[in-house]
Amino acid sequence: MKKYLVFVLAALLIFGLGSVALAAEDSDTVTVTVNSIETLVVPGTTTVTLEAVDTVDPTKYAQATATDDGGLEYSHNSATSKKITASAAAGGSNATNDITLTVAIGTETAGTIVSGGEGQSDIELWTGITAGSYTEDLAWTANATFATTLAGSYIFTVTFTSADVT
Repeated sequence: MKKYLVFVLAALLIFGLGSVALAAEDSDTVTVTVNSIETLVVPGTTTVTLEAVDTVDPTKYAQATATDDGGLEYSHNSATSKKITASAAAGGSNATNDITLTVAIGTETAGTIVSGGEGQSDIELWTGITAGSYTEDLAWTANATFATTLAGSYIFTVTFTSADVT
């Protein structure tokens, strides 16, 4: 019986070590691709109403303001800093006017996007934007004179554009 027990133990050791020797190993290289992401969202409409006389210069409207709280949402994941510009185009049916329209993004300096009733192009509003997600207020101001800007609605399409800082 002892011989049988020794034989069984020896067989177990041999098969046990044999299966360890038969183990295999391999590796897999995983590539994670990160696509470029850039999104820019602004409100579809904003209204600024000139409705009072300027207390210093009674030939002008008092400056009107409007704020789109959190109105600009911008995200990008580029290694290159970005900037946002704006261009304005006057509506085809706008009457003669001398409206000045400005917009500021967050705490950045306001840019004049309409001057003398004429839309301006590629006005730089925010530069040096590093990768990340941002939600900023849009602060609008409008000015005009009574003699040139009569009562009515004046429409300007403002297009915001992001680009690499060059």
